[in-house]
Formats: sequence, C-alpha cells, structure tokens
Amino acid sequence: MENSKPHFLAAEINAACAKIAPLWPLSHFVAVNPFLGFADQKFAAAADAHKRIQGSDTVLPKEWFKQKFEAGDIGLEDLRGAVAAATPEIADCFAAFDQPLTADQLVELLSEPEEEETPVYQTCSFSAYLDAREGTHWQRIIREEVAKWCAAYDDEGQSSWKFPWKDLSLYAGWKEAAQIDRNPELHGLAGFRQFVAGLPEDPHAVIEQAIETLQMPEARIGSLLYRILLTLPGWAGHLRYKDRELEIRGESGDSLLQLLAILLSYDLALYSMHADDKNCILGWQRNLEEDHADDGSSVIPLGLAQRLVWQSAMEHAFEQKLRLGINPSEESAGERPDVQAIFCIDVRSEVYRRALESTGLHVQTIGFAGFFGLPIDHKVPGLGGSQARCPVLLAPPVPTSDCKSGIEVSEFDQLLFQRVDARESKRTWKRFKEAASSCFTFVETIGLSYGLELFKDAFGISGKTGSDKGAPDFLVDMATKDRADLAEGILKGLGLLENFGRIVLFCGHGSATKNNPYASGLDCGACGGHAGDANARLAAALLNQADVRAELAERKINIPADTVFVGGLHNTTTDEVTLFDYEGADSTLVGQLRASLDQAGILCAIERSARLGDAGEQDDVVAAVRARSRDWSEVRPEWALAGNAAFIVAPRQWTAKANLQSRAFLHEYSAETDPEGAVLENIIGGPLVVGSWINLQYYGSATDNAHFGSGHKSIHNVVGGVGVALGNENDLRHGLPLQSVHDGEKLIHEPLRLHACIAADTKVLDGILERQEHVRHLVENGWVHLIALGADGKLWARRQPDGSWKQSVPREREVVA
Repeated sequence: MENSKPHFLAAEINAACAKIAPLWPLSHFVAVNPFLGFADQKFAAAADAHKRIQGSDTVLPKEWFKQKFEAGDIGLEDLRGAVAAATPEIADCFAAFDQPLTADQLVELLSEPEEEETPVYQTCSFSAYLDAREGTHWQRIIREEVAKWCAAYDDEGQSSWKFPWKDLSLYAGWKEAAQIDRNPELHGLAGFRQFVAGLPEDPHAVIEQAIETLQMPEARIGSLLYRILLTLPGWAGHLRYKDRELEIRGESGDSLLQLLAILLSYDLALYSMHADDKNCILGWQRNLEEDHADDGSSVIPLGLAQRLVWQSAMEHAFEQKLRLGINPSEESAGERPDVQAIFCIDVRSEVYRRALESTGLHVQTIGFAGFFGLPIDHKVPGLGGSQARCPVLLAPPVPTSDCKSGIEVSEFDQLLFQRVDARESKRTWKRFKEAASSCFTFVETIGLSYGLELFKDAFGISGKTGSDKGAPDFLVDMATKDRADLAEGILKGLGLLENFGRIVLFCGHGSATKNNPYASGLDCGACGGHAGDANARLAAALLNQADVRAELAERKINIPADTVFVGGLHNTTTDEVTLFDYEGADSTLVGQLRASLDQAGILCAIERSARLGDAGEQDDVVAAVRARSRDWSEVRPEWALAGNAAFIVAPRQWTAKANLQSRAFLHEYSAETDPEGAVLENIIGGPLVVGSWINLQYYGSATDNAHFGSGHKSIHNVVGGVGVALGNENDLRHGLPLQSVHDGEKLIHEPLRLHACIAADTKVLDGILERQEHVRHLVENGWVHLIALGADGKLWARRQPDGSWKQSVPREREVVA
C-alpha cells in the first residue's frame, strides 16, 4: 500500500481511537461529552455524521418541536431569530433543496410527516458484510465473545471467579483465553483456536495485518477502524478512559488499540475462512468501494436542517428568559457579612443558595468549582488505591488521606486494619453466598434473617448511612510557602481577597441513595465523581493555619483574626448540610448558621418536590423528598443536573434577585479583581469545559438515550463493577439512565446547548480563545454558545462561528419569578 509507513498507520489508528468518548467506571462516574471526538467539526456536520454512521439522533424529532411551538414555549420571534442566525450548513441545505429559509415556511413544514433518514452504512466490517450477504449472525457472536473477555479482564471484584491472565495486557490475556475456548468453533468459525495461536504478539501488527488483508482503502482507514470500534462502543469507551488516565499523567496507554486488534482478529479469521470464495471476496471489495457513509456530503439532509433551526429557536427562547435574570445594576452592599458560604457551581447549588439567602441570615453565597482549588489524590483507609478528587481534566498532584485529627500513627494503622478487615470479611461472605456448594442452602438457612432489612428498604424506612471518617490531612509535609500558594490560589479563584465574614463555609456536595449503580453520578463532578467533603475540610483547615495566614498577610491578603473557615457537605438528595470542624467559630453564630441551613434545606425540598411529583402538606412533602434517598426501589432519588442550560461567570449580585430554576452553573467572578484575566482563563479552560461535558451528556441522553444513554434502570445489570448492561446485552451502556432525564411521560431535561455568559469584554475573551484551542472549537463549531456580558454587564454579544461578535437588543425586561 502506497504511503503505508508505520507513522501513517499509527496516525490513522490514533485518529480512530480519539473519536471514542471515555466512559468512567461506576465507582466514580462523571458526565462526559459523548461527542468529544467530533468537537472539531461543526455541530450540523457532526449530527449528520452520527446519523449516517450509527443511526443516532443528535436533535429531537420534529414532533417535539411542534408540541413546544403549540404550547408557546417557542414563539415566532424565536424562530425568526434562529433563521437569522442560521449557520452556512443550514442555509446551503435549504438553497440546495430550493426551499425558502423563513419562519413561515418552517411552521408550514412542521405539519408535514417527518421522513425517516436511514443510515447509509451497515457493513463496515467483514463480519457485518457476511451477515448481510449470507444471513449469518457473526456480528452478534463477535460482540458476545469480545464483551465476555472484556468483562472478565476488567472485573473489579464483582465476579467470584478471577480471570487467570489479568497480569497480562488485554490483548495477550484474550489471546491466551481464546486458544482454549471452543465457543467460536461451535458457532462455525472452524480452526479459530489455531488461528489465534498464529496471530502476532503485538496488537499493532494485528491491526496492520487486518488493514492489508481486508484491503481497506488508504483514504478511509481511520474512519473504518472507528466504525469497527463501534461494534462495542461501551467497552471501547471504558478502555478509552483507561488510556486517558495514563495520558493525563504523562504516560501512554493502548488498551483501546488492543480492543481494536481483538475485534479485527475475528474478521481476519472469517476472511481466512472465505478466502477461496472469489465471489465473496469480490463482493467485499465492491462493498468497500460503494460504502460512502464516512465520506460525508457538502449538503446535510433537509429534515435535519429544519430540526436544527427549531433547536436554535428553542435555545433562542431560553436565552431571552435567561437574559432577564442577569441584572448587573445590583450593587454589593459592601458591609461585612456574618457568613460567606462557598458552594459548588453545580446547578443544584443555585436552588440552595437562593433559599439560604432568603432565610434572614446576613450571608453572602459564592460559586466555585467544588474541588475548591485543591486537586487532591485522596486515600480512604481500607478502600485500596486513591481517589482523584478534582476535575477529570487534571491529574491530582496533592496526596491526602482521611484520618483522625491528632491521633497517633498506631491508632491510624488500627483504623486502617479494621476497615481492610471489614472489607475482606464482606468479600469472604460474598464468596460463600455465591459458591456452587453453598448458594442454594444459603437461602434456606439464612435467608429469613434478611427479612427485616428487606422490609425496611422496600418502604424507604432504612436508617441513615453514617460515616466515621476523620478529618482529612495532607500526606506530605508541605512548607509554609507551598501551603500559602495553595491558599492564595483558592482565594484568588474565589475573588475573595478582602471583607471576609466571621465564618467562611466551604460547602462541598455529595448524595445519598440506595441500590443505585449510578450513585457516584449524583456526587460532585468537580471532585471526579466523589463527594466534596474532603476538599472542603482541607481548604478550611489550610486557611485556618496561623503560619499560612501570616504568609498571606505578607502578600497583602489580610484575614481577620475572628474569621474562621469551616467545612461542610451538602447532601443534594435530601438538601441537608453537615458542618465539620467548626469548634473555633463563635458558637452563637454557628447556631444561627445551622438554623438557616436547616430552613434552606426545607425550602429546597419544597421547591424540588414539584418536579419530583411529591405533593401534600409541607412536612409530608419534605419527608417524602428525603425518603427517596433511603428507598431502594426509587429510580429517581433526585433530578441531579437535569435542566442545565447556562453557565454564568459573573458576580453573584447580578443574579441574586432571579429564580434560575436550577438551570444555571454559577461561578463567582469579577474582572475588577482579575486585571490580567488569569483567573478567567482558568475558569474557561477548566470549569466551563467540565460544564459543557455535563451539558452535552444530558443533551445526548435526552435526544437519543438508546445511543447516548444507558436505558431503563429496571433492567440494568452491573458488569464487573465498572458499568451496566441492559438485561442480557453484552456491551456496557454509556451516558445517563432514561430516568435521569424523563419522568415517564415527558422529558424533564430539555436538551439545550450550554449558554456561557461571562462578565468580560470581547477582547479579553478573544485572547483566551486564541490560547485555548479546544474551547474555541466548542464555541465556533456550535457546541457551546458564548455570550460576552462585558466587565460592567452592559453588553450582550454572542460569539459567531467566524470569530466575530454580534450584539443583540433585549426584549422588554420583565420581572423574573
């Protein structure tokens, strides 16, 4: 093959693997942009590609928009605004089909039946080609076989039977197992074990052999390999996650490449079995020539173009409402608050912050990424390994651990021993229950003792889960300067350099649910799918240290002697807040803070009850909302981040009088305290990117849950502790469960692309986007809407695909509820 040099093939293989979005394991599940590998493409082009390549939808059907239009959620003005802002891809499509691009025409077309857009390709692999040609089921067999070995290899302790070759690489382990497995031969793949024995030891060599043997056209190698990886998109995503974890730490991983080699090995075996059938091979060659699904087209389908305009109209309607909630005329009181409460930017914090501010306590609430500027690698005694409690974009450099404050090393070791012993006891008990010799007699002899717990769980009356975790601490002694650097970074990120309250509360968030494989998905995304208590307590402890404060004073950051930093944890499922390490604070003020936090929790529960469907008297509603956290049959313990659609980077005063309905990420920022724009650049390159991942995860799970979500919770089966499969399916599901975005009758999450509204001038934002290429792609390709508010809030300008800015005149201002 011409130009078939190793570096060329390596680039094509890497390009194929890069299109796969990573899938985090259940232990620390985080939302991820399912379109991550297509961020460098225009949104319309990517939507077209996904439909052609795998039959997935990235825009809701026309009927949904029709209902929204008839209900008044989309107005004619919104539709006209969307038409005026139509991208060249949409305008070219209407012109190509000789259709006028007007609001009236779109309304008229809304009543016409929607034509089904059939995916172009079906046979990118040789096994798929044989299935289409001969009516066989090789694709299904290969999926089952490869998924079986992936589940065995990556099992995290769920299975009682350990894969014998876990110490080898995935490909090497599969190669050993496949040589003694007769299953493929029983399905008709003659001589498969011998064929596997003759495969190269290097997975790269297998892929190169497959490319040559299967005669893949050079110009389409990367695309064909990507489509072959879509044989098992869930396992591909999990292995991409494993590679990515190594990459962000400066290492290299090839787990996904090994999966590709395994998948191609089955195609090579099938090709070898049919090599003497000239008609079959000629048909395969013709198939490769005629399959143009990955070639793309200069014109997207008309139906898709129509729905894209309606999508923009829906977003235009939301933007107008959002604009009413941002009021830069509100000024800071300037008076010292009694309490400053720092919450995660998570949309669930918006409800709680609004409620807390209404309680009468003299409190200032601040939004900040929930890891609070501490990228920690956190160890929990007895759990083994460590937890990266920071955004998944980072590799945590700061080692920490749970421990008892002031305890001796021997006591800590005893605590560690107790937890490890308890963990091993549970494993032994599990092995006993599942062993072939005891599993049946177990139910007969001991099953009745589980009756009370089953009854309590079934009716949501189980007790609360306690925690004996001690105060976390840094595992490595750090010099005062280094600790002060961390502290200064936190305060500058908060914009909190003066006017400190008497209590400054760092309030992380977590959740509490029963029987929920996706429990970690309700925890803090900024803490890598873990609760934010450790980060909150460490940040508070750091800023209470006398030597750190003295060093900060040298840097002209003076913290009053009566200011005490306190850690806390907001349980988003029950809206209860736990305070930690508050002994040094004024006891009267602590009591007032506790009372206000309790009151805010009740107000939140009442507000959330309407969306959850809990109705009744106040006490009954609050009890019903909180009981969801203890009910093992509850499929919707909370709505988490459903509804998210905005990311506001501005002073809290600008939004303090608005009810943003838990739809906005709120990050504190003032251009006045950031003259160089360094803080803003960190926000845009970090929290905003994470926010876009969350937004697009919910977007995909709502528009096409079959492809971008994990389906119905009632038939989830946990696989190896790393993911879920639906029923007896073999692949892992990625994305969110259907119940996370749908209430059984309608979508609760309206899939809207993120509106990033930033209190900065366009020139500042242009400079940041110039340096942050991946963010520029998200904005200019239509994955995120970027709106400049100006440093003074007097601007409303949206960044255009060509890099220019377009200002808009607001509708008449209304009172926001």
